[in-house]
Amino acid sequence: MSMPATMKSGVYYRNDNVRVEQRPIPVIRPEEVLVRVATCGICGSDTMHWYREPQARVNGGGINTGHEISGEIVQVGENVQTYKPHDRVVVAHHFPCGNCLLCRDGNETACRAMHEKHIEPGGFAEYIRILEKCVQNGLFLMPDGMTYAQGSYVEPLGCVVRSVRKTAPVACHTTLVIGSGLAGLLHIKLLRALGAGKIIAVDTNVNRLEVASRCGADEGVLATGNVPHADRVYVCTASERASEAALGYVNPGGQIMFFATGGPDMKVSLSLTKFWLTQTSINFSYGAAPRDMREAMELIRSGTVSVDDLTTHRFGIDQIGEAFDLVANPRESLKVMIEPNRDSMQ
Repeated sequence: MSMPATMKSGVYYRNDNVRVEQRPIPVIRPEEVLVRVATCGICGSDTMHWYREPQARVNGGGINTGHEISGEIVQVGENVQTYKPHDRVVVAHHFPCGNCLLCRDGNETACRAMHEKHIEPGGFAEYIRILEKCVQNGLFLMPDGMTYAQGSYVEPLGCVVRSVRKTAPVACHTTLVIGSGLAGLLHIKLLRALGAGKIIAVDTNVNRLEVASRCGADEGVLATGNVPHADRVYVCTASERASEAALGYVNPGGQIMFFATGGPDMKVSLSLTKFWLTQTSINFSYGAAPRDMREAMELIRSGTVSVDDLTTHRFGIDQIGEAFDLVANPRESLKVMIEPNRDSMQ
């Protein structure tokens, strides 16, 4: 296909300053591929100002943070044998090395390689260059019948797959999911699909609790009310108050999973003696490894976890500033998608 010289790219400077800028379309090397982005979801982490603004300042010219990416390969380097033009793919922006002790121990997302970026510039652009390591480890062919929008859920669901695997809930466990944003709702959907016991959603917003009920929660409880105890507690909000309260909600012998966290200096008070006596475990989950991505892909493909009902807003690349504002200041929104090539990839 004939390629233009430049493309539109969404560039983040601050939550209230996300611009559309013309940038050169990346030129691929022999071991790389070029992907035309169909859909890229805005992740809550994309609007964490304490995390993103320093990155933008260091970079000097802003950053493109999009990483929930699905699209179509339009060019392949001469040395690429595994993929071809027109392949539809989900793109993982980072992945573990697979060889270090952490990876061999099953702690892949603690691997230092997870903090390296292997795409240029990012998913909020019309085209992205996939570097050699990402061609080898970060591309996942989309099955027939999966939409591009569904493909953009593979990475966020993969993160949830990892969280739930690490806590291993079963039917006899009562489960508490604190926070009914997208992460909490995906936890509820996956827990329900895996046959977890009673699922209780906790949030400060009544409307979100209603959505949680539709996603499979047995009960919704306002965070300001009487929150019951549970055997598995998933913290899916960055609220310091929620994280502190979660420590008091877990049953003896239970597990707490901190899936979300606040700023870099966030701390909670912990009674070590209490946790020693009750034998309660505290867990953390970050990101998704390739095995989590593959499992998430299959869960979506098979319909085991439905995601179509979670997308509330779709924007073209020219409306990216409005889209970011909606995520940073939620107004009855759940998943907000950017479609950089929406007119040509219907």
